[in-house]
This record gives sequence, C-alpha cells and structure tokens, in this order.
Amino acid sequence: WADGGSSRFLLGTDELGRDMLSRLIHGARVSLFIGLSVMGFSFVIGVLLGLACASLGQVVDVAITRVMDLIMAVPSLVLAILVVAVLGPSLANTIIAVTIVYLPRYVRLLRAAALAELQKDYVTAARVSGVGGWRLMFFTVLPNCLAPLIVQATLGFSTAILDAAALGFLGLGAQ
Repeated sequence: WADGGSSRFLLGTDELGRDMLSRLIHGARVSLFIGLSVMGFSFVIGVLLGLACASLGQVVDVAITRVMDLIMAVPSLVLAILVVAVLGPSLANTIIAVTIVYLPRYVRLLRAAALAELQKDYVTAARVSGVGGWRLMFFTVLPNCLAPLIVQATLGFSTAILDAAALGFLGLGAQ
C-alpha cells in the first residue's frame, strides 16, 4: 500500500485521494477491448483464409500465401505504423492495423493444420459418404485444427495490446 493505505483501498490512493485500483480497472477497458477485437477479427479472418488456402486449390493457396508472406516480410510495428498513417489515427484504425499485422499467423497455422488433417482417414471417410466441400472444412476439419489456433490467440492477446500501446505512444493509437 502507498502511504496511508488501508484495506478499503487495496492498491492505495494517489496524492489526490483517488482509489488506484478503480482507476486501473477503468483504464484497462480500452486495452482489453483492443486485445479482444484484434484477436477476434484475426481469428475469424484467419480461419476463413486458411480454410480457403487448404480447400480451394493451388491458385488460391499460392495467392493468399504470398500475400501473407508479403505482410510478414515487413516488421510488425512498421507495418502497423504504415497502416495507421494511411488510415488516420483512431481506435478503429489501430484495431485494423494490428489485425493486419497478426493475420498471417492464423492463416499459415490453420493452412498447415488443415492440410495435415485433409490427409487423414476420417476426412476420406467423410468425402466418401458424400459430405460437401464447405461442410467438410467447417464441421470435419476445422474442429480438429482449433487447438493450436486457441493457443495462438491466447499468446497473441498480450502482444496485440503491446503493439496498440506502442502506436498510442507514437500518437497513432486511440485518441
């Protein structure tokens, strides 16, 4: 506790007598919103693009994979600065920029997992039984590929908050 702290104020008070815990919780709302939004958008778009890579053929696979390679070739903070500089500084543009930065992680992870799952016997059995392409990908392959995606989302949550904080420090984040 800070000087004069008590059990009433768990983290103490500042020099003006305001509760530090309530100020910390109030200030964390934007950071948590950014982290959840980035992980949610990256997860959904990454799943769709990763499944498209694995199921729609060689041309789509090469096109999406090369775009993801291009995004990964630029350092993440530099790319986020570039996107926010083009779109303008705001909370929504920060979320878009950090989502673009983290998108290749999910696309490449799901593409690799889906290609591995497509070689297994249960997928062949589902194809033989007449399951359509989209149903095969979303209800047969995707549930078996979710474990590494959930781990990636959990680990990327804090990194997304740090990248958004870096953009905010540079004056390009949430205003």
